[in-house]
Amino acid sequence: MNANTSSLSSLCTASQPAVRAGSAPSAVATRPSVRYTLSQLHPSATEIDRRRLDIQMRMPQVAIGALHQFLHDLFADDDLVKAYFPHVGATSAAGHAPTMPLDLSERAAERAGTHWGLLHRHEREVAAVAAFVQSCGYYWCARQQALGGHLVPVAVSPRSYRSRIAVAQRELLQEPLRQLRRSHPELGSTLAQVLGMDCDGDVDPQQVARIQAALGTAQMQVH
Repeated sequence: MNANTSSLSSLCTASQPAVRAGSAPSAVATRPSVRYTLSQLHPSATEIDRRRLDIQMRMPQVAIGALHQFLHDLFADDDLVKAYFPHVGATSAAGHAPTMPLDLSERAAERAGTHWGLLHRHEREVAAVAAFVQSCGYYWCARQQALGGHLVPVAVSPRSYRSRIAVAQRELLQEPLRQLRRSHPELGSTLAQVLGMDCDGDVDPQQVARIQAALGTAQMQVH
């Protein structure tokens, strides 16, 4: 856990409804669909390192070094690494393993990066990276919910829960985005706007709109 995320646990667990990791952030469930095992919620240091390596192998393999470093900076947070691995749902009758947030993020990145509306290679890379990380606040809060053990419905509005996810997302992304802006200001500002973090910086609004359209299409296909 880094300095930016040390206060997020209480934010995402206090008076929060139980949610299913990997479901659409706009929908608030009242009961989790799966009981997480202790090994999923509290992996060893060795297991965390193995999971981080798995994320690095499955994250978008971009040619732009600054985007590559952004992903590595973001997933330096051990708790975020843990949040990308709890299983969603149960093993199917056909024997297929349950889905993880990492699976959903990888699929979204693949679809966003190949969207027909993107005009340039760097747009495709930004879209893939954004799709891979855009639900990180939701996955973080879902794991904190599981850690808190809230297995009964809790009265809270969807708007309130979405607000908590947005705060978590901002806390997780702000330092990696700051570092990206230092190394590549235009790229950092574009990615920040695509992710809805701010509206500062001199960016191409049409380019941002194209990338956001790719993200929206990818999310609908994945979920």
